[in-house]
Amino acid sequence: MNLAHSFLPETTMPPALPVLFGDGGNRTGCTPQNPTTADLQAIIASSSDAILVVDPEGTICFANPAAGALLGRSPDSLRGDPFGFPVAPGHAEIDILPPRAAPRVAEMRVTPVTWRGARALLAMLRDVTERKQTEQELRLAARVFDNATEGLLITDRDNRILKVNHAFTEITGFDAGEINGESIQTLLDSEETHREVLASIQESVFRHGRWEGELAKRRRDGTSYIAWTTVVAVRDEDDEISHFIAIFNDITEWKTARDRLDHLAHIDPLTELPNRTCFYDKLAAAIARAPRQTGSLAVLFVDLDQFKPVNDTRGHAVGDMLLRDVARRLNGGVREGDVVARLGGDEFIVLLPDLRSAQDAAAVARKIIRSLGEPFQVNEHRITIGASVGIALYPRDGRNGDQLVHAADAAMYMAKEHGGGTYAFHEPASGEDAIRH
Repeated sequence: MNLAHSFLPETTMPPALPVLFGDGGNRTGCTPQNPTTADLQAIIASSSDAILVVDPEGTICFANPAAGALLGRSPDSLRGDPFGFPVAPGHAEIDILPPRAAPRVAEMRVTPVTWRGARALLAMLRDVTERKQTEQELRLAARVFDNATEGLLITDRDNRILKVNHAFTEITGFDAGEINGESIQTLLDSEETHREVLASIQESVFRHGRWEGELAKRRRDGTSYIAWTTVVAVRDEDDEISHFIAIFNDITEWKTARDRLDHLAHIDPLTELPNRTCFYDKLAAAIARAPRQTGSLAVLFVDLDQFKPVNDTRGHAVGDMLLRDVARRLNGGVREGDVVARLGGDEFIVLLPDLRSAQDAAAVARKIIRSLGEPFQVNEHRITIGASVGIALYPRDGRNGDQLVHAADAAMYMAKEHGGGTYAFHEPASGEDAIRH
């Protein structure tokens, strides 16, 4: 029996059919005819699927070129060798280990046929290695997506949400069923975020392919949270953006803790004024700005008079309350933009940026002395103290923060030496003319 004919049941071809939508008049096109042996052999030889004929004992009787390519041998060398796989009518998936080549995966369909007058089996094998690898990669990606600890969401080009993961639901409270199809703006915290931030994000992603930063977002219950968010663009085969992927973490607690630590690092816990570190930072910034503005600034070193007796006679609790009241008076006696800080103990310091003249600094010093000279009411205690103020001017008395604070401190001691309750400008050659009452 001829090879090609052995694959086909013996049937009679139906008569030619009329042309579609025709009535049997003039007919054009091909007329159905029985395929020749050469036609069938050409079809089998050009098939991309591997075709093998295996006898009942499992010996290969025939293999087409695709079978040779899949199994790593020539078709002629396969004939007479065992197939090596159980062959039974039906469908199976087999792993192939061709010599000197990477393993392959094939789907195999087996049907009974007649081969040279005897029973045999026709095995059709399709190489699905790449498809299986793609499916495995997709399954892995899906597991990573679903099990990631970061919130993940995918949107289309128009910012409509297509898919979210489990962490997204835990962070936001939104289930996939109620958020899919909604605009990503649903998750943002305010209209201002919608208008300004979203436009900035979109511009960055279109230009650079990604954006990252902090975003204020809203949970399903209406509460706000801060999320560190990364947005990346996904491009299609034409290099056009087709989707966006957003990855985010809820950093609300971390940000709160960081802000608290930053607050503790820069704020005096007793008075809530800037501390020494914060003051020096602000002083350095003011010095850097001075040449572009008025060119001058002043540092006022304030030390309380008669504070130690309050601590000794009234106790530290009263002393602490008094220091808080002093801080409030100092803050209330300066301009917006001036800086009042506590250096420690009963020492305070004031930065006057954008100073027009030394007399402006003297006026502030007089105001401070008058304010702190007024009696304080601390619980049932009426307490009267005073203050001595030393003044240093930039750039005359120093070019950096350390020099200015040291000069103001020296001037303050000069005021103390003259009985307190007064102020003094720093003078390199200290003397009576340095005192300003």
